[in-house]
Amino acid sequence: MRRPSLSLTLPALLLVAGCAATSVSRPDLHLPERFTADTRGQDAQPAAAQALDRWWLLFADAQLTALEDEALAHAPDARSALAVLDEARATRSKALLAYDVQGNASGSITRGQTSISGNSAFQMAPAGQTTTTAGSFSPSWELDLFGRRGAARQAADADLVTATFTYHAALQSLTAQVASNLFEARGLSLQLAEARDSLRVARELAEIGVRKARAGIGADVDADSLIADRATAQANVVQLEAQLAVSRQTLLVLLGRAGAAPESLPVDGALGLPPDVPQATPATLLVKRPDVMQAEARLRSAMGTLRLDSLALLPKINLQASTSISAIAGPAGYTSSLWSLAAGVAMPVFDRARLLGEVRAQRARAEQAAIAYEKAVQTGFGEAQNQLATYGADRARLGLLVEAEARARHAFDGQNAGYRAGVVDLTALLTAERTWRSSRNALSMLRATTLSDGVNVFRALGGGWIPLDPNHPVTSFPDHKP
Repeated sequence: MRRPSLSLTLPALLLVAGCAATSVSRPDLHLPERFTADTRGQDAQPAAAQALDRWWLLFADAQLTALEDEALAHAPDARSALAVLDEARATRSKALLAYDVQGNASGSITRGQTSISGNSAFQMAPAGQTTTTAGSFSPSWELDLFGRRGAARQAADADLVTATFTYHAALQSLTAQVASNLFEARGLSLQLAEARDSLRVARELAEIGVRKARAGIGADVDADSLIADRATAQANVVQLEAQLAVSRQTLLVLLGRAGAAPESLPVDGALGLPPDVPQATPATLLVKRPDVMQAEARLRSAMGTLRLDSLALLPKINLQASTSISAIAGPAGYTSSLWSLAAGVAMPVFDRARLLGEVRAQRARAEQAAIAYEKAVQTGFGEAQNQLATYGADRARLGLLVEAEARARHAFDGQNAGYRAGVVDLTALLTAERTWRSSRNALSMLRATTLSDGVNVFRALGGGWIPLDPNHPVTSFPDHKP
């Protein structure tokens, strides 16, 4: 039977491989026009993106800045993310080294003693001690005729970029959690101070009610109502003290100081003004979102792996060399050497069906990666839109509640003075007090919520991390100072 020539076999294999590696559907990245239009020009965008790298500086809060720097340097989450990144770098190197020259060297030394007894007339080798030294080296190298190394590099580089943005996402999440927990703790501290002030007022009113009841100028039911309000205010103080301790401990864990006492972290009720969002379009800023860029890198990795699996259907051509030398020192010593150079071809035959199945499976994984990338983009823009709307509404409500709290406080002060003078009844006083307390609590909670929503805006826009060069190793945390 006549064998088919190599010139006919290789084109056929290439055609089969090309048919197996069909393209993956292109992700639909269509976005609303309001996200893609830029009405402020390109000059403001780099500055805005740079401001997002360390967005916590926009709050002009010294304690927040110090805690963020401490968390980035010492937090377990940050150190764990760095270890994962270093692992990815080592994995990339390992994947690429498989396409370099392979081979091992070996050597041995053997000592022996030859003795002759009896008739030695037919002995060919003389007796005595011999030392045999041998060494060999057998390198091999695959000829990259079809681009396997390039496909492997594409997948390995994309995997490294994915790990890099996983690292950035961990830092982004850490900085957001630190800021949110700090603002939550400050809000609880402010509420606790207000609750203690409410308890003081409730105690004074209860004492006045009891004295009036004893003097016969007040009802016992009014005194009981004031005593009940005092007990409620005291219970509220106890609850807020416990919540503040838990919030402090959570913040200490984020900072890597889990063993420290909650009291070691000073937290006051100072809640500053919410900062403005940098003037740049969401379409420009969202290219900084680690999850979006991570999804894109995963898609590139899946495509590189699909290409590599498709190339596995093609033959592998290896160059193989071998050299060895041995030397015998002794009465009949000699030296021998041998070298050889060969080329080998390996072509999948019986495992071809398995390789085609792996190509189909990888194509499905690449389709999933494309859909995940599409979803990540749409989710990112949706989150940015929602967080910007929420933040804007909170800032508008904040101004209204400041005015409402001031007016409610003025009304309560007037009713309290009238009650002490005996011209206002208890019902009117309690109504004015509850209105004021409700307005003040709502204002305190909204202040903390608005600051936390500001953190969510900066996170949704992709802030909270500093770009790294994925092609250079990382052995320590980058300099996070401005």
